[in-house]
Amino acid sequence: MATAAMHVASKRMLRAMRVPAVVICVASILPLAASAESMRCGKWIVNETMTTNEIVQKCGEPQQKDVSKEDVYARNQAGYSTRRGEQVIERWYYKPSSGSLTMMVKILDGKVVSIERAD
Repeated sequence: MATAAMHVASKRMLRAMRVPAVVICVASILPLAASAESMRCGKWIVNETMTTNEIVQKCGEPQQKDVSKEDVYARNQAGYSTRRGEQVIERWYYKPSSGSLTMMVKILDGKVVSIERAD
């Protein structure tokens, strides 16, 4: 009889432990998802929803800027690929301090589209 009660109690304890473990796992993953699209500049956190002016205001001018142009293609009614224009791609590189990782801000046609670690 005592072993049956212990078995039921241990099942309850395992169930009770499972929920907090799942919550802890999910909570530990969330900062990683947020950090993929943001970076720290001094006391500020900047992300891809900000304008280029806001990023420069908070982080200053980047240590390096790469600017390139790429042709934009689309298929016409006959199915052939035709040039429709071009887009300007800017990559701004920031390294806030000597011990920190270099971060890249990618800008397409003047709009910030991503912030990620530069490899």
